[in-house]
Amino acid sequence: MKKILATLTLIGLLAVPVMILAAEQVPIPGETETFENTGDLIDTITNVGNWIFTGLLVIAAIFMVLAGYFFVTGGGEPEKVNKARQMLINALIGVAVGLASRGLISVIQNIIKE
Repeated sequence: MKKILATLTLIGLLAVPVMILAAEQVPIPGETETFENTGDLIDTITNVGNWIFTGLLVIAAIFMVLAGYFFVTGGGEPEKVNKARQMLINALIGVAVGLASRGLISVIQNIIKE
């Protein structure tokens, strides 16, 4: 049951950016922007999000390599294999958080543009 819940949660987090990007922007006639420098704010949010996303993916990749190393050198010892498995799970959680941050940036940008 835990594996199914974890799998569904991960799939849900991966689907958020896709759903956000699929939304169509329809301009409302007569509506004006409320911010004078909206472009600057959106650029800043995008830059910060890109740095967070890149950093999380780099850290997750390092931990995945380390987890693979521990799996190979574990020699079947349950303690080392469990440590490697936990590192791999944490790395995948990091990837999911990175992807969720990308989706959150899209949501914030859509809110600001409206």
